[in-house]
Amino acid sequence: MEQLVGHSLKEIDTPALIVDLAVLERNLTRMQSAADRAGLQVRPHIKAHKTPEIARLQLDTGAIGVTAAKVSEAEVFALCEGVSEIFIANEVVGLAKVLRLLRLSHRVPRLSVAVDSPQCAEPLSEAFHTAGRTLDVMIEIDGGAGRCGVTTDGLLPLADHIAHLPGLKLVGLMAYCPHGYQVHGEAELRRVAAREGEFLAEQAERLQTAGFDVERVSGGSTPTGLHYERGCGLTEIRPGTYCLNDRNQVDLGACAEEDVGAAVLTTVISCPSADRALVDAGAKAMGLAASPISDGYGFVVGTTARLYKLNDEHGYLDVTGLPEHPKVGDKLLIVPPRLCTCVALHDHLWACRDGRLEGIWHIAARGALT
Repeated sequence: MEQLVGHSLKEIDTPALIVDLAVLERNLTRMQSAADRAGLQVRPHIKAHKTPEIARLQLDTGAIGVTAAKVSEAEVFALCEGVSEIFIANEVVGLAKVLRLLRLSHRVPRLSVAVDSPQCAEPLSEAFHTAGRTLDVMIEIDGGAGRCGVTTDGLLPLADHIAHLPGLKLVGLMAYCPHGYQVHGEAELRRVAAREGEFLAEQAERLQTAGFDVERVSGGSTPTGLHYERGCGLTEIRPGTYCLNDRNQVDLGACAEEDVGAAVLTTVISCPSADRALVDAGAKAMGLAASPISDGYGFVVGTTARLYKLNDEHGYLDVTGLPEHPKVGDKLLIVPPRLCTCVALHDHLWACRDGRLEGIWHIAARGALT
């Protein structure tokens, strides 16, 4: 594959996940600048890209560390030069994972995890206390997603319980607030970002009034990431998709089409009718993460043409949105609706600039599910 470096991206075999380096760099700078203006630290969620080269660019741009979803993701990124802080924004449950987390703490200078129950916290305490180590923990509170997270009523009792567990240090509060994915446009995104900050600031104040130290108040997502104000109540944000964006972000009004830096290069393999073509990017290349946000499974760059159906190896393309009917052998760039699930299907990112291949990046945390 390396022999293709310097060649046109059209020479890359398909399907292949293409990254536009100029867009990637611009997106990283925009988010970091917005966070700097708001006095926030950026701790990007690497589940969106799973790729060490992108994490390195994020750190070089100013990120304080990285956020992972799983212990296995953290294990991959602990090997990356310059990664000294990793936050696992998820509950770590089960002896095997707890012991891996303990081993990981020897490699990562500052490691932290989310907890939302005594049952989650107690095994961590036992393992780390027995080993003579201390683990930073962040209480996860339900921010409206109805997912993980203690209720507001349960916040102080859980904090008190953690305070009495050896081997653990309570350092703050986190939440995932989904409201940025439920509105559209800058004004609404700014409103829900402010509401998120107010909610978490109120919960942090409750902890502080009760005598607990709160070093970190962690929130944020890609849709809201550009819209926080100084003094919003957070200390850090955890956007993920912002690095490359996707069609969902465009349709939410969180970015423009020119801010999308990832697309699947695919080849037209059949043109059986005037309104339909088949491409070689099916569910195994695009993912099935369709949602009410974006009506389709993929969108041809610069057009209104979309994939309206996927089989394992075939994408069904409605060609009525193309300027001319494609021919067998044509190559198209198709933006996925959801970046995270698309990335998880590929082994490599093909990093291009001005239409030419500059590098091939291994998606090192692909398959990191545990």
